[in-house]
Amino acid sequence: MKLRILSPFARLANRAVPIMVLASACAGCATAPSAQQRVPPSNDTLPASLRATPQEVLQDVLNAVGEMTYDCRSDGKMLSWTPTGSEATLVDQARRSVGTVAPGHYFIAYDGSQFVGSVAGEEIVTAGALTWERLVKRASADTDKARGRFGTVTSVQRVMTTGGLPPIPTCMQQGQSLLVPYTATYLFYRAAQSGAGSASSVPLIDFAHEAHS
Repeated sequence: MKLRILSPFARLANRAVPIMVLASACAGCATAPSAQQRVPPSNDTLPASLRATPQEVLQDVLNAVGEMTYDCRSDGKMLSWTPTGSEATLVDQARRSVGTVAPGHYFIAYDGSQFVGSVAGEEIVTAGALTWERLVKRASADTDKARGRFGTVTSVQRVMTTGGLPPIPTCMQQGQSLLVPYTATYLFYRAAQSGAGSASSVPLIDFAHEAHS
């Protein structure tokens, strides 16, 4: 695992390009670094705090390859790495890049649609890796973002994480940033149509037949 530590100046330069400009620039990318295709867990096997509601159905399964970012901050007593968000490429089951993850729990598709989440549940499932999470949609007045791939998403689960944690919690120089590689699988849910089954009953066979370990 290759870690990157950025000075305050390098950190600002690294983040100078706005999120939407990055998304637009990558819209024509045919492929992205491929995440290992893995069969995700079904909703009813997850811890209760991470499960989608019976009113939701599984819409999309995407893998992420990217970096978790941390800033060196002081709590008045000591310096420690404080998480500031993740930056990753979202890859579909055909290994095509379809969008990005950005700090603030932003999920931006290359068609311009987006989902912005708030953490509703969090569990330590894999030792030495990022927590598994459930994100629910934050209200947005931007109706233009309500169209496209992520336009109808109501919640997202982050599962099957690897990496993403600092090797040690403390740091040496305030203002530095640390970028730690991580991978994860994200499950995207939307509201079920009238008469549709619950989220826990949605089959994963369409995704699993292309997956391999």
